[in-house]
Amino acid sequence: MDDEDYARELFAILTRPLDPDEPRDTYGTGADGIDRHDGFGTEIVVTAVAAVPGPYGSQLEVAFRLGVPPGTDAPAEGVFHLPLAQEWREAQGYRGPATYAPDVARATEQAAGRLARSHRDARALPPLPDRDAQAALLRAVFEPEWEVEVEDDGVVELRREGQAVTILVTAEQWEQVVARHGPRRAWLSEHFSELLASGSRDDRYLVFWEGDLVKSVRAELPPVSGSTRNLNAARARGPVAGANWFAYAPGTEPPTDDPRA
Repeated sequence: MDDEDYARELFAILTRPLDPDEPRDTYGTGADGIDRHDGFGTEIVVTAVAAVPGPYGSQLEVAFRLGVPPGTDAPAEGVFHLPLAQEWREAQGYRGPATYAPDVARATEQAAGRLARSHRDARALPPLPDRDAQAALLRAVFEPEWEVEVEDDGVVELRREGQAVTILVTAEQWEQVVARHGPRRAWLSEHFSELLASGSRDDRYLVFWEGDLVKSVRAELPPVSGSTRNLNAARARGPVAGANWFAYAPGTEPPTDDPRA
């Protein structure tokens, strides 16, 4: 299936209304695996899906509409992008549009959340430190839990007993990460401690993607989530008990009202 047909079929799946008699679980998940508990398909509606060129091959452009109360000074429409190239789909284990659709739906909810939060009044964050202080922060965030070796070419090696992780991030990219999560060591340490403690041990890399560091099984972009790859492989073998529910998708951010998000 070429990228354009893949995108068209995804759009059909994402916009399909559930039949009133269709079985669904407590979270509004039907046979398509899409979780509608938080308003996907009602308050958050996909309006277009297209295959478009991207810096790492074909990517998915998803447009959505967000239900906002009348008189609310907030945007009601947004657009975001996800990887789509066939090589990446095969590496991630997305055999067809039906496999990718639940994660695209979840990503749409997250994009809608970011859009809404971007227009809320938030408390002022401390100003960003200078680049030297940011570089020191990069090491301090992971010590003493990890042995940290910072190389000159944007490579940071983390090691501890039985585990090694390679971070690929330039000074400019790290500044974006600090701006996203906040410049306090405690905030960053909490975020990365939770990130590195979750997911698959196959994820030996943290790579910069869409303004943040995310886990991946490889250094090349787009990132490939080991957790999602393993889940897709398990689904391909047959039904997986509890596979359609997550507190939040592996490799993605949880819903939050925190202005650092």
